Amino acid sequence: MEGIDKNKSYEKDENDSLYILKMIFYSIIGIIIFFIPININNQTQTMLYHISDLIQLNYREFLKIYIILFMIIGSIKSFIDNKNKIYFSFRILSVIILLNVFYGNNYIFFQNDNTPLIIKDVVLNLITVLPISAVFMPFILEYGLLEIIESYFHPIMKKYFKISGKALIIIFIYLFTDCFCGYYMTHLMYSKGKLRLNELYTLLINFSTMSFYMMSYTYSELNLNSKSFILVSLLILIISNMVLCRIYPLSKIKKSYYVKTNYKESIHKKDKFKKGINKHLENKENRNIFEYIIENLGHVLNLNMKLISNLIVVFFLGDLLFNNNSVIEFLSQIFYPIISTVKFPDASLISKSIIRSLYNSISTIDLINFSILYDTRFIIGIFSVIIGISFTTNLTYIYSANIKIDKKYFIIMYFEKVALTILLYSIIYYSYRGYII
Repeated sequence: MEGIDKNKSYEKDENDSLYILKMIFYSIIGIIIFFIPININNQTQTMLYHISDLIQLNYREFLKIYIILFMIIGSIKSFIDNKNKIYFSFRILSVIILLNVFYGNNYIFFQNDNTPLIIKDVVLNLITVLPISAVFMPFILEYGLLEIIESYFHPIMKKYFKISGKALIIIFIYLFTDCFCGYYMTHLMYSKGKLRLNELYTLLINFSTMSFYMMSYTYSELNLNSKSFILVSLLILIISNMVLCRIYPLSKIKKSYYVKTNYKESIHKKDKFKKGINKHLENKENRNIFEYIIENLGHVLNLNMKLISNLIVVFFLGDLLFNNNSVIEFLSQIFYPIISTVKFPDASLISKSIIRSLYNSISTIDLINFSILYDTRFIIGIFSVIIGISFTTNLTYIYSANIKIDKKYFIIMYFEKVALTILLYSIIYYSYRGYII
């Protein structure tokens, strides 16, 4: 429930000063790990990725063996738990595929040579980045930073995006880390009763689609102007989400919590920093940081056991399907009429690129060469970033984490997002052309 705390004030405890110092210290650690780019060895990225890269560099062979054994254990566990022979067969297939990806001289399972490289990168990141983020996530979720952000940004986020102010920290996770960390944090907060159901949909489907890494990769690979590309991408992301939260189906999704807690959204009109701290002190749990870390690591280990296997199978099936020109030609007809109506250059190529992006944006970008018109490359880049996290990856995570959402709503929202991106980019495109002419 939302409310304006006018009369209620927090009664101070004699140990509050010491606890507030701990809050500040832990929050600073969390901010540095997740959000502050730092240059080390000529690489500018967050500490989360520096730690992950260091582990992958020094223990790569050990990680490969660990992942294979981890997946075998997961396969046996799934067979014992589910007694489902088909599902068990897919788990075994994923182990065989990964053995080929890690140790094979020739990739016998894939048509596109980039797919095994993407799988290798995704799997190694999942086994390092996600557990590391699980270790440090309590520093930004459990020690006041969440309440302070909500105190400052709740009115803005509620007014424009129909979500609470604390959701901003999840959006930053998507932007600065990757989709899997953002997915995990979204589901974690929802399961603890800190996000509503409509916010779960919004953050999983609409705000999970963009990251600064993906933007940088896209404009570099497609040789695009970085400033204009980032500006247009962010503009479309903001406007499209302002629209999507006000139309069906998102406008009809319940604003209910998964579990009932004492936590309430509140609007602070003044003394926001102080009231944010007081709100945390009112609602804090009597647990130490190590309890949160162990709990999160347990969640992530169980999640990765399913997620890695499921993603490998999805990549395998997607490689078969989306590298078939006849299939791409057929599916591209879904968007071709809309794109041809707005008269984008190379409408057929753009339509096919959108379909391929539903499977994987990076492999889509890798198929584009510099001989294609700049405007076409720019449009394809925008769609790759806005769609960002592929339709298949998104669904795979939701299935692996057993997140209860309506798949019909998911599909409708995804295609609404694509249609809105086409509309908004066409407005920007023709406004710019009209201006320079």
